Amino acid sequence: MNKEEIVKLYFGFDNIKKEQEKVIDLVTSGIDTIALLPTGFGKSLTFVVSSMLLDGITLVITPLISLMQDQVTNLKKKGIKAEYINSLMDRELIDITYNKIRNGKVKILFIAGERLESKMFLSVINNIDISLIVFDEAHTLLWSEDFRKSLKNIKPFIASRHKRPKMLALTATATSDTVRKIKDIAGFINPEVIAIECDRKNIYYEVIKTNNKNKELIKYLSKHKKEKGIIYCLTIRNVEYVYSFLLSMGFDVTLYHGALDNIDKIKNQNDFVNGIKNIIVASNAFGMGIDIKDIRYVIDYDMPASIEDFSQQSGRASRDGEYAEGIIFFDRRDIETINYFIDNIENEDKKEEERIKRDRRYKLDKMISLTLSYKCMHQGILEYFGFKSSKCNNMCYICRKK
Repeated sequence: MNKEEIVKLYFGFDNIKKEQEKVIDLVTSGIDTIALLPTGFGKSLTFVVSSMLLDGITLVITPLISLMQDQVTNLKKKGIKAEYINSLMDRELIDITYNKIRNGKVKILFIAGERLESKMFLSVINNIDISLIVFDEAHTLLWSEDFRKSLKNIKPFIASRHKRPKMLALTATATSDTVRKIKDIAGFINPEVIAIECDRKNIYYEVIKTNNKNKELIKYLSKHKKEKGIIYCLTIRNVEYVYSFLLSMGFDVTLYHGALDNIDKIKNQNDFVNGIKNIIVASNAFGMGIDIKDIRYVIDYDMPASIEDFSQQSGRASRDGEYAEGIIFFDRRDIETINYFIDNIENEDKKEEERIKRDRRYKLDKMISLTLSYKCMHQGILEYFGFKSSKCNNMCYICRKK
């Protein structure tokens, strides 16, 4: 089958976007590719179609257990032979998956970067033809600078293959510096970069400067009672605090953060996705790759640490293309919190530690500038990511005031 037939058979589309087609053509021709495609653009289609055009297995390295489980479930519904291996599986289930891989019954395999440390996994996969390696939500490769040191095994793993796989990285937003880091961490060779303007013109941006966030939160939520929304916090402590506060005020709310038991994570995520709960209070990890079309607002209870974080988080609203809002609650104490995290970054290589700290401070400075500026927020975000700015049509509070 050609790509048009695959798209029609598995996705039901007669046509695909020209950028999706370009990514597929580059990947299948053997050119390393980094694709910056906005949230809701259809990133997964590019690697699924590419995998179906290539012999061998496609290995998808993705950051979150819930993300890989959702993707595999959706692919299986389409009739695609997809599986995952993660830390929630017992040895028996993992062995069953290994046998499927050995017997050629897996076309797309999802793993987290930590799996590359498993001797058993390596012994199985070393005998398998990997035609394509995909880095989904590729900006999370930068987590290797902070806490996911195992991601640094990726480059040696690729170098160890007797035949180098084709390479694709996918993310919604990245600066030129982030692209450079993705290229370095994953070992891309002269990659072609496909970048689509990241501006979400249907999302209204506003910064609410306050020293009483709870008052502003209740005020906002009271006007949006029937709508689905996400509230992001910088720390687990704040996630727990805001969740408990809203619960005490009678709101229909759940929560999600890294310290939760995996069973609770899955339950809470499903409650939100399926509309059992209309509000989720979460850390930055929540929302990647989850296809929820009717999120009408995203509130950053704490100022995000970077414009990348804000763009990723607010971009999880309105995958249906309808009007939505991205709101930042700003208190100058947020800056102190982020600086505390930066000051406590540790790395065995002290030069690398200083580089990471400088990078984080630069990103924080840009985020503060966006938050306190009297310039159009849409223009500010576009310029940060290296795109030409355009008028936002009164879709931010600065332009609306003017």
